[in-house]
Amino acid sequence: MIKHKIRAKDGGTKIVSLTPIKALRYHCMECVGFAASEVKKCTSSLCSLFPYRFGKVLGHKSNGNINNLNKI
Repeated sequence: MIKHKIRAKDGGTKIVSLTPIKALRYHCMECVGFAASEVKKCTSSLCSLFPYRFGKVLGHKSNGNINNLNKI
């Protein structure tokens, strides 16, 4: 896990601890205006991160754990 400065919902910045999956989730959240419910509704299938938006790692049997990502 690394510390990194990202954009915050209020327009400022904040420092967060990032794993690769959390970094993807933060990207999706920023893209949809920080509305978690909109990530589920995303239709941007041409986005290179689209297959990973719920913590799914392609080629693995498990689908990740979205409950850990909802805390972001």
